[in-house]
Amino acid sequence: MPLANPVQCPRCRTDLDRRGEKLSCSCGYSFKLRDGIYEVECPQAPEALGYNEQYYQCHLYDYSDYRISRLSFLALARPGHRILDLGCGPGAVAVSFAVLGSQVYGADISRAALKLSAHRARDAGVSLELFEFDGKTLPFKDSSFHTIVMADVAEHVDDETLSCLFRESFRMLLPGGRLVLHTAPALEAMRITGLLRRLTFGTIDLQSRLITPEYEHLHIRYHSQRSIASLLKQSGLDPLVWGEIRYLKDQWPRSVQRTFHRLLTDQVWALGIKGSVPVATFPAAPYLDALEIPSDLNLGHGDEWALGRGFYDPEGGIFRWTEKEAVLYLWAREGCSSLTIQLSAPHPDLESKPLRVVVFLDSRKVKALNITDRNPKTFSFDVSRKLKPGIHKIRLAVDRTFTPRDFGINQDSRKLGVILYEVRLD
Repeated sequence: MPLANPVQCPRCRTDLDRRGEKLSCSCGYSFKLRDGIYEVECPQAPEALGYNEQYYQCHLYDYSDYRISRLSFLALARPGHRILDLGCGPGAVAVSFAVLGSQVYGADISRAALKLSAHRARDAGVSLELFEFDGKTLPFKDSSFHTIVMADVAEHVDDETLSCLFRESFRMLLPGGRLVLHTAPALEAMRITGLLRRLTFGTIDLQSRLITPEYEHLHIRYHSQRSIASLLKQSGLDPLVWGEIRYLKDQWPRSVQRTFHRLLTDQVWALGIKGSVPVATFPAAPYLDALEIPSDLNLGHGDEWALGRGFYDPEGGIFRWTEKEAVLYLWAREGCSSLTIQLSAPHPDLESKPLRVVVFLDSRKVKALNITDRNPKTFSFDVSRKLKPGIHKIRLAVDRTFTPRDFGINQDSRKLGVILYEVRLD
């Protein structure tokens, strides 16, 4: 059943009357719709100092496909879900949700940001409901959203304001709904890079990869995993918080990253659940248990949230190429005993040298396969002794890749491994 209209007066919590292009309340609070944006008309309209068009068009807001994809699957962006992008900025994230079929609302203190969001939505051919707000009180009713997203907002506000936004999120979320948060640079990374810069008298300055000096004054507070978890918990949301090494990943040896992962974290991710966080069955990536990981994955059908590293975008919508190593995640039901994989290897040199494919379940080797021709093949393996109910990581590694352009097949310059059609646990 469709959700009711979520908009209300942020001051007195009553419904707003619509008169033409205006939403107004008897208390005097009102919005005026201008160019696709509901702008605050009351005397208390906020001033977003520093958050102008120049700021939003700088490289800081060149959102990577990685971050947008991660936000999309954590937010469960899909048809039938209502999502609020809180602090929507120039709209890259909000538009990506709308493209996936979600009903998307955006809120920001900056009219410049909202104008860019409206323009981006028009270019993409999608609809966004965009509202200006005062930075603390949102013009939406209780239990209105399945998901609220705060992408790169937490570092721009003080703890009091962030706590207020978290409490507002708790109020506006449906039971079982989620707040999805990303903040960077993380406090851990700022501390370790600052120490390294001091110890080397400035000769090693990794901190410059994390911040942009001309906009650094807009960063009010850096957060650790602990500070985010604490503030979420105080608001009533059950926190699931983790850190990632992303921006400086190429600066630290892998052994150092594994040993000092928490210390080197340069971005913080979090889910705040209005209810209880699911029990983790996959401790290496506990957020996966808060998603709807399938048991049967048809590659190329949009299940990006179940894919790990090593995949390219679908070609023709029927398969995904892999690199030399590919990772995906599947859910094992009670009683699952077999792993089935359908793949093919279009390498032009298979006749002279078979392609070796090694299949791993979590950290254990399941089977090594030799592929001698290009026809699709289906393999099934008994994994009953290794399979417990919950989420499992499937990893495939090939002994070599090939580049179509080098063989004159086409102009594709990517190094390609195999074609995966289906992977399932049953």
